[in-house]
Amino acid sequence: MKSASNIPQILAFLRQLAINNDRAWFKARKEQFDALRKPWEQDMERLIALVADFDPQARGLTLRDSVYRIYRDIRFSHDKSPYKTYFSAVIGKGGRHTVQSCYYVHFGVEDLMLCGGIWWPEKPILDQLRGLIDAEPQEFLDIVNNPAITSRYQWMSQSLKSMPKGYPKDHPLAQYLKMKEYLLVDRLDESYFDCEDWVERVASDLQPLKPLHDFLNYVFE
Repeated sequence: MKSASNIPQILAFLRQLAINNDRAWFKARKEQFDALRKPWEQDMERLIALVADFDPQARGLTLRDSVYRIYRDIRFSHDKSPYKTYFSAVIGKGGRHTVQSCYYVHFGVEDLMLCGGIWWPEKPILDQLRGLIDAEPQEFLDIVNNPAITSRYQWMSQSLKSMPKGYPKDHPLAQYLKMKEYLLVDRLDESYFDCEDWVERVASDLQPLKPLHDFLNYVFE
């Protein structure tokens, strides 16, 4: 069922939370938080179902698998702020615990983003990804140069200063082989959500990323 977006109200709440990131402030407004969180979670359930229509990797994924809690793990962090200032969800095999290429949506006070790809793979996986790109350069380029991707998404990745061991300096795909992660990002503004069918819009804009996931996830087969 379509409904008016409550993203502006969520962001307004999160902006106040960023200023007052403490347990007493949050406890006094827990009812308001729950009233905002519940419809957002319903929207995420609908988004998961829409993505599962075109990507089997999302089938069987539950809301609990997918969404991150508002509470930060501060055990090993210098920042002891107890709450995140964003809502987010991972859509793909394994949900938020996945190591594979997947979809990610982020609703925060600093960034509104649609994302896809692999975030900080461990070195053995990164080595395999580089080997795959080197072995199948045209397939990779056909995917990432698709106008459906280039018209919306940009690479967000830290890169090596020099080529990884085993690859020539003049490799034609040097830009990609230097990357430490393979993550495409579409940064949005609030007006993007100013419609009743914004969940369908998000699903439609995530769909062009499926071939990238299929390609990168070869290394897990």
